[in-house]
Amino acid sequence: MKIENSKYNELKKWYKKAQGLEFRRLINNEVLKLRETVCGNHILYIGLPEFKKKFELKNQLSYISFNDLSFDENLNVSKRLPFEDKSHDTIVLVHTLDYTQNPYELIREIDRIASDDAKVLMIGFNKTSLWGFIKPYMKQEVPWTLNFHSLYNINEWFKLLGYRSEHKETISFFPYIPKRFIRIVEKMGFLQRIFLKNFGGIYLYSFRKETIPVTPIKIKFRDKYVVTPFSKSTLNRIK
Repeated sequence: MKIENSKYNELKKWYKKAQGLEFRRLINNEVLKLRETVCGNHILYIGLPEFKKKFELKNQLSYISFNDLSFDENLNVSKRLPFEDKSHDTIVLVHTLDYTQNPYELIREIDRIASDDAKVLMIGFNKTSLWGFIKPYMKQEVPWTLNFHSLYNINEWFKLLGYRSEHKETISFFPYIPKRFIRIVEKMGFLQRIFLKNFGGIYLYSFRKETIPVTPIKIKFRDKYVVTPFSKSTLNRIK
């Protein structure tokens, strides 16, 4: 599992530029919907630091955030996150799949440390969108230098590991919006949610880990049994 730090740093810089700042604001407006689904006492955040405070809650016992360097060092050495199995109740991935070379390997590692009924919250770039359509022509421009993934692939990866999708939403149909049209596009955002709900450039996804409950079954005996210290032959003589 390899984390590409160059792509991580490029994305951080992009979110600080004028164009990236606008999309950052749009994401922050929608993050509250994901934040409401955060549950449990132990939260793990992996991704850009610009969004991590949005997922911090007062009643959490632990909130761990990874930056690019520590994340890269841990995975290059052992290919495992430095946590025990089933140790986190909610795991937040913000653009993490976008700068990871092997996303499915990362998801398997996330599954290992996710507790029963854990939630995985994700934000990333949607390949099945206008953003993804122009990607072959924008290879030298950020964020198109990153790895885009389709909603279908992400859903299938988690489905194979026994997860169920709880929330799915996409925003920002257009990859570039002139300043004078920003407010108009925002007001017409409901049209995208109705007619193009899966084709926005940025997705917000929520998955829950499903576990099969084990119900104890009471054993029923047809015949009645008598527990006695006497042997069977002795009982027959007594009768």
